[in-house]
Amino acid sequence: MRSLLLVNVEFLSNREGDSILVEDDRIASIGWEDRLRRRAKASVDVVDCRGYFAIPGLTDSHMHLLSYGLYKRRLDLSRATSIEDIKKAVARKARELGPGKWIIGRGWDQEKLIDNRMPDRWDLDEVAPKNPVLLFRVCGHVAVANSYALKLANIEDYAPDPPVGHFGREGGKVNGVLYEGAVELVEKAIGKPSLREAVDAVAEVLQEAASYGLVELHAMSVDEYEYRVLKLMDEKGLLELKVKAYLELDSIGATGEKGEGMLRVCGVKVVADGSFGARTAYLREPYSDSPSWRGELLMDAEDLVEVFKRAERRRLEVAVHAIGDGAIEEVLKAVEESGFQKVRLEHASLTPPDLIDKIAELKIPVSVQPHFILSDWWIVERLGPERTRWIYAYKSLLSKGALIAGSSDAPVEPLNPWLGVYAAVDRGKKSGLPIWRFSSCEALKPREALNLYLRRKKPTNKFTDRILIKEGCSADLTVISECPFKIENIQGLEVILTVVEGRVVYKKDYSSMM
Repeated sequence: MRSLLLVNVEFLSNREGDSILVEDDRIASIGWEDRLRRRAKASVDVVDCRGYFAIPGLTDSHMHLLSYGLYKRRLDLSRATSIEDIKKAVARKARELGPGKWIIGRGWDQEKLIDNRMPDRWDLDEVAPKNPVLLFRVCGHVAVANSYALKLANIEDYAPDPPVGHFGREGGKVNGVLYEGAVELVEKAIGKPSLREAVDAVAEVLQEAASYGLVELHAMSVDEYEYRVLKLMDEKGLLELKVKAYLELDSIGATGEKGEGMLRVCGVKVVADGSFGARTAYLREPYSDSPSWRGELLMDAEDLVEVFKRAERRRLEVAVHAIGDGAIEEVLKAVEESGFQKVRLEHASLTPPDLIDKIAELKIPVSVQPHFILSDWWIVERLGPERTRWIYAYKSLLSKGALIAGSSDAPVEPLNPWLGVYAAVDRGKKSGLPIWRFSSCEALKPREALNLYLRRKKPTNKFTDRILIKEGCSADLTVISECPFKIENIQGLEVILTVVEGRVVYKKDYSSMM
C-alpha cells in the first residue's frame, strides 16, 4: 500500500486539521498532524508543505498532447513580427538540417506581421528551395507550404480545392497557403515521428503540465498512431498524469477498450468550423472586416447526427469544435434532432443570448480557452462591437447554469492554466485591449476563473463544492503558494507540489523560494 502524509498544509474541508493522509490513490483521512502520524504506516512518505495551500488537482479539458510535444521541438514563430523574420528563421533551420529534411514550424500570426499579409510559397522558396517547409499559423487551421512540400504532397499549381477546406491562390495558381482540410494533404507527406521521439515529446509535456499543478489532460484529435504511443506509455508506467483521449473520427476503431490505467478513451473529436484568426469560423452573418465571407462550415447538423450515431454504438462521447455562432447553431440543432446526450462543445466562442439559453437548456458542457481573450486582440475589428459583446461570454454562460471547463488548446495557447485564470479575470483590461470595452461584464472573479479548472464527478459550478478536500476522494492534489481566495498576482502564483493518485509527480525546490 502506497502511503503519503502532507503536513503543515492549509486547505478547505468539511473536517478540521492541518494534514492530509493518502493511502494508495485515495484521501484516507484529514485531521491534525499528530493523530494522522499515529494512524499512518511506518513507511509513510511525509511532505512538509510549509503552510502552503492545497486544492484538488487541476484539469486541462482541451489540448493536443503529441502535437504540443512536437511543437516544442520545432521552429517557434510566435514572436515573428514580419515575413522577413519568418524567412530568416527558416533559412537558419535549413542550414542546420541540410537539404531534403522537413522544416516544420508553428506560431506565426498575420495580424502581428508588419507586411499585413500571410506568408506564401514563394517567400519560403527564396530561403529554403531544397527543403520541404510547412509552417502552421498559431491556430493550426491555416498553414503555408513551399513549392517542395507541395510537390511531395502532389499538389499542382492549378489543383482543385479538396472536399474540405481550400487552397489560397494568386491568379488561380496555388500560392502555398492552406486552409482547414488542405493542411492535412501536406501533413500526410511528412509522416509520423519515431516512437522514441513521440514518447520523449509526450513525457516532456507531462512534466511541464505537472509543474503547473495539472493532474489530468484531455487529449484531443488523437489519431491511431498517437493512441498507440499513449497506450504503450500507459502499459510501461510512463503516463504520470491522467489522460482522457478523444480520437479523430477516422481512428474511432483504433481501440475496442476504454482503458484501465492512466489512459482513458472517452470519445471522438470532430470539427464543425475553423478559427477567427483564419476567418474560417462559421458565422450567422458575414465578418465585419470581410463583408462577403461567413467562414467555412465543415460539418452541418446532418453530418453531426451521423457522427452521433456512430459514437452511440461505441458508447463514446462526441467533442465538437464549434467557434462561430453559425457552427454552434448547427451543433445544437443536431443534438435536438438526434436526442444524443453525450456531446461536448469545444470553444463555443461566439454565443449570443439565444445560443446561451439553448446550451443551458440542453445541458451541454462547454470546454473554453480563456487565453483566447488576450490572443484575439483584433476580435472587435473582425466581428464588430455588437458581436464582441458575446465573445467568450463565460459569465453569461455560468449565470444560466451552463457547465464550462477551462483549457489551453495547447499548442495554440500556453499550457499554463494560471495564465488562463488570469485572462478570464482580466479580459484585456490591463493591456487596454478593445475587447474589454465591449465585454467587461463577462469578466470572472478569481475563484470563478479557477473553478473552470477544478473537476468534480457531479456537475457543479459552485467554487466551494469543487475546492473542498474530502475524505474518500481521489488523491489528486495541487499545493500552491497562495490561498486562492486572496489571489492578486495570479500570474505569479507558484505550484509547490502536484500529487496524482497519491504519487508526487512534481515538487518545487523550496530553497528557491526562500
